[in-house]
Amino acid sequence: MNRLHYQIHEETMYIVPVVNGSYIESRVGEAYGEGIDCRLTPNKLIERNCRNHSQNYAARKDLSKTLTGITSKVPIIVDLFGSYIYFCTHSDRVSENNWFNIKHIQSYSNDEGMTRVQFSNNEERIIDISYASFNNQYLNALKLHYKFNQQKEKYQKKEMNMHFQYPMAGRGEVAQINESIYHSYINYINGLQIRDRV
Repeated sequence: MNRLHYQIHEETMYIVPVVNGSYIESRVGEAYGEGIDCRLTPNKLIERNCRNHSQNYAARKDLSKTLTGITSKVPIIVDLFGSYIYFCTHSDRVSENNWFNIKHIQSYSNDEGMTRVQFSNNEERIIDISYASFNNQYLNALKLHYKFNQQKEKYQKKEMNMHFQYPMAGRGEVAQINESIYHSYINYINGLQIRDRV
């Protein structure tokens, strides 16, 4: 059965294109169970999931560009708090795009000019992209993962400092402080996006 939509979660490994007549649809691979078919293209599925996590796809791209300096085939963080980082094989203007969750890539190798990918559940797929290109996209996603975690660590340190500055704060006060830190973080990320556009 073809779903109209699919919610990306921790066990989503990949989203690849499937030709259905004159339409491009998606096949979603999960770490457990059978694959799932979705009527949206892989790009549209990624875009919808970005919106489900409070920002549009363009804003997610801008965040990645700002953090990494990458401008082509930009990896994105679908969910900031779950850190679901996906990288693509082609430009997002191409419907036949593949998206991979970096967390579930176990290994990859050259396979007669294409790339054989092994996922965390030992499933393998051969992707129509050169090993060099796949490797470059994978390394770009790693860079995004590293840069994003650097930013998270800065804010976690701030949170720890706030905790030590207010050791006697009640549970409600600590929650308010944590909420303030969360909003500071979001404002910081939004500031990066605005600065990047100027």
